[in-house]
Amino acid sequence: MITRREFIKMAAALSAAFGLEGLPAPVAAALNRIDPKAVPRIIYLQGLSCTGCSISLLQADSPSPLSLITDFSQLAYHSDLSAISGKKALDLINAYISGQAGPYYLAVEGAIPEKMPEACVIGDKPFAAYLKTAAQTMSGAVAVGACACDGGIPGAEGNLTGAVGLKDFYEKQGIKKLVVNIRGCSVHPDWVWHTVIHLTKVGLPELVNGAPALFYSRKVHEQCPRYHDFQEEIFAKKLGDKGCLFKLGCLGPDTPADCPTRWWNGGRTWCIDSNAPCIGCASPGFARSKSIPFYRLSEKVKKGEKA
Repeated sequence: MITRREFIKMAAALSAAFGLEGLPAPVAAALNRIDPKAVPRIIYLQGLSCTGCSISLLQADSPSPLSLITDFSQLAYHSDLSAISGKKALDLINAYISGQAGPYYLAVEGAIPEKMPEACVIGDKPFAAYLKTAAQTMSGAVAVGACACDGGIPGAEGNLTGAVGLKDFYEKQGIKKLVVNIRGCSVHPDWVWHTVIHLTKVGLPELVNGAPALFYSRKVHEQCPRYHDFQEEIFAKKLGDKGCLFKLGCLGPDTPADCPTRWWNGGRTWCIDSNAPCIGCASPGFARSKSIPFYRLSEKVKKGEKA
């Protein structure tokens, strides 16, 4: 009989050997039975965005980006990664969007300029027009990142374009279509790739506020390693201090994400580990209000009281 400690060590070693670190159980099982020929293709379109989410997706660690976009997702088009351009690229996009090239999932990065369609154009057609057509032909839609989910920075208070997320855009157009939101700025690669695999091989994951419960069911605050400091009222007074960062504007209590247990950059670090408050990038309200800047002191400090 082996001890619990020996079992955990053995399980960790096996996971590492097969390159499945951090995968939810249904996703890990799905990877072992994926037939690339049976996986619907992905058309990845970009709206008002900085391309940060695409860059983040290329930092995937296990499986590798190459394996994910050729074996497990069959990425048919991405403006930054596809070799084709110009008319051939437009022909490819139109072939899928029109339903002539077979089944596909639509992935959208970036917000949609609802009040100013000409602010985002693919070829000679507004981005919004492609989305309307795709609603009739796609197998499903995944909004990648804060901008695609809820408007993000392009949708900040006072913007002129009327930027909105994909779900809001469809609802305002009277289009009833399920959109899976993968929030974050930039989004964690695991959240996207594991969701895609789950959709294609397991089915629709349980959703919380439109996002997979696998990653967004608990608040950052309740999983934070500095939660004990919060309970003991040990608060940092300036950036770089040890202690809970709540009084430096940390939005962990309002942000659902598994950052404290997943970490970033291949599991090497994350915001609070680097002494930076959570700015709430995985929250639906991220960057939307002038009254909630990314970095700020608590109300008490603003009034001249001690932190």
